[in-house]
Amino acid sequence: MTSCMEAGTHSSIKYYQYNVSKQDLEKALQHVIISSNTIHQDRMKDYYNDDTTYVTINIAYGKIFNNYIFRYGGNKDYWDTSKKSSISIAYAHNKDGEGGSAGNGGVEWYNYKLKAELVEPFEKELISKIDNELGMKHIDSE
Repeated sequence: MTSCMEAGTHSSIKYYQYNVSKQDLEKALQHVIISSNTIHQDRMKDYYNDDTTYVTINIAYGKIFNNYIFRYGGNKDYWDTSKKSSISIAYAHNKDGEGGSAGNGGVEWYNYKLKAELVEPFEKELISKIDNELGMKHIDSE
């Protein structure tokens, strides 16, 4: 069986784990997106926006406008059996197109300014609201 930590977290910018099933995390996340006026999900379906493994969103946060692709950790077998779930930021870009993934060198660990510019809005506008929706604090890692 694939562990949540192993699946879907390789080269992620940041990773957030919850002690709920993927279905419960997905439900909470969709509710947050639907009820938010700062988060907009891309409606064009493709590999990186299939609503199952990857989701593409845009977040407006003050004067910041970032684009994100996040990934649910694991695979269908894992999602069907595990009581833990996660999302990780796979790709992120600011309004100037700066960013990418940790794996392609677009978001290097030592570029603290860019990483903060990308991670902070994601956490304030999405993760903190998922935490509230689920009534629990996520477990995170770099």
